[in-house]
Amino acid sequence: MLIDFHAHVFPDKLAKGAVASLAAKAHFTPYTDGTLAETRKLMKEQGVDVFVALNIAVSPRTERSVNDFAISLLQEEGVVPFGSVHPYSENAFSELERLKKAGIQGIKFHNEYQDVYVDDARAEEIYRACAELGLIMLFHGGADRGFLPPVKTTPERMRRAIDKCPEGKFVVAHLGGQDMVGDSVRYLADSPAYIDVSFASKTAEIGEAEDCIRAFGAERVLFGTDCPWDTPAETTAYLRKMRLSDAEREAIFYKNALGLLEKA
Repeated sequence: MLIDFHAHVFPDKLAKGAVASLAAKAHFTPYTDGTLAETRKLMKEQGVDVFVALNIAVSPRTERSVNDFAISLLQEEGVVPFGSVHPYSENAFSELERLKKAGIQGIKFHNEYQDVYVDDARAEEIYRACAELGLIMLFHGGADRGFLPPVKTTPERMRRAIDKCPEGKFVVAHLGGQDMVGDSVRYLADSPAYIDVSFASKTAEIGEAEDCIRAFGAERVLFGTDCPWDTPAETTAYLRKMRLSDAEREAIFYKNALGLLEKA
């Protein structure tokens, strides 16, 4: 079994334009057009049984429509949609309640796009609300090639946020810090947070990534691609080059994800 805990899809009418714009901003070549149909096709062809579809409320204004789309994906087999709230939205708390009631299991934060530091005091209130509702919180970790410094979700800042809400279910993407893997190990490895391996095949050397996984323990690592920016096949091949046991690979490929989702 294979569960991709980090993929992105967009409404059909917006997908191609959104992916093209993001690709131009970050200088990446996408592997899909961002639609559900093409994403599902790629996932099926490359052995993924279930994928988590992450949505981002880049502003308070887009929050409701982003979450309407996430809720609409609940009817799609093999898709686990996450919603999103913006920390400075006046409706953030009611949106969290609406998402939970609808059956959404997690919330995606991308602090670069949302233009809010991860350890912002207002955001801490949102994290506590997520924790109280049992919602998984998945964060973009570290740098983003489409944004200039300062980085809003450094591992050090992420640790401060986690410490303020230790009961929360935190997942920090990109080995805990894209282009900041050493800091991820330093600040996050002894925290309760999970990490995912999304886009790491493009940004982290095999040895560096393996050392990071060892520091966290394979039981806190999730398979993810960041599709459309990477693929299951490339990410699987990347992990298979590491000196991981069969049991560790099974944990990363699907068992950890199942356990986390079952608790949400």
